[in-house]
Amino acid sequence: MLKDKNSAKINKNSKILIAVAAILTITYFLSFTKSCSSADKREKVKTALVNQKYKESIKEILLQDASGSIKLTNEGDFWTVARITESQNGPLQLRIDLPASQERINNLLEELTKIRNLYKISDKINKNSSLGLTNGTEFHIRYTCDDSTFRELIFGNQDFSLSSRYMMTGENTQVYEIDSSLDTYLTTSVQNWTEPFIISRQVLNTDIQSIAVTFTDETNHKTLNKLDGNSAETNKLLDLRHGGLPTNDQILDIKDTLITLKLEIENGDKTSIKMNIKPFDSGETYLVETVYYDSEGWQIYNSYSTISSWTYNKIKEITL
Repeated sequence: MLKDKNSAKINKNSKILIAVAAILTITYFLSFTKSCSSADKREKVKTALVNQKYKESIKEILLQDASGSIKLTNEGDFWTVARITESQNGPLQLRIDLPASQERINNLLEELTKIRNLYKISDKINKNSSLGLTNGTEFHIRYTCDDSTFRELIFGNQDFSLSSRYMMTGENTQVYEIDSSLDTYLTTSVQNWTEPFIISRQVLNTDIQSIAVTFTDETNHKTLNKLDGNSAETNKLLDLRHGGLPTNDQILDIKDTLITLKLEIENGDKTSIKMNIKPFDSGETYLVETVYYDSEGWQIYNSYSTISSWTYNKIKEITL
């Protein structure tokens, strides 16, 4: 009799355990199904941010965020990067830019024109949205084509997983999620976009044949030197890097300052480069004006950059 009671109790417990297991299993699959269904509600759009047909006709790209703006300009054979500043009441506003990194520009254009998946999350951006698209922290990419038409892309905050970012265009209010592959280009730091070398490898073919050097010391004494472009020391000059763009005021402040070091470079194809170097900031920093000429002697481009006193002394060590 006792055995029958125990057996009935065990059967009852087994039924309860089976029922609980079944409920948990059903709950799990319902939860999984709900999760998948929820993810599928996002509308997937397969498209490029910039139509491939515009790629070769883009003449200018403006990058802007809360810290400032820079402009990338297609000069034909190379791109330049300039810092955009508010107008100043000075006697002269100079064009201040540097050759941009061609590799970085090409990579940006590839990212903008490749086909990718976007996920539409809203047809309208709310006024007090937390997506970071309207509160002044957003990042703008505005590109202008040959025909002066322009379009704008606006990037906001990252999502909670930090794997994608909210974005919209300047043409409508639809909000999308995009992967993080463009994040490295969302910067207005000039140093992130310039070609790093003092003497550009993109403006001209820098096949140096000779360098004429003039050094003027504090007593106005001149030292002249002429170097063969095939020497190992001369080639070290091409590896030296600048420190970025000076400001308009910095250039004008030392307009009448003595040029302490002048380099006149002749290339194998008869093109040439002239470099004028002046001290400012008590000699801790130097201003470099670099002018590029074609084989006929016509100026094709000039740029201003800064270098440290270490780099300045390195140039002297190489050339004098």
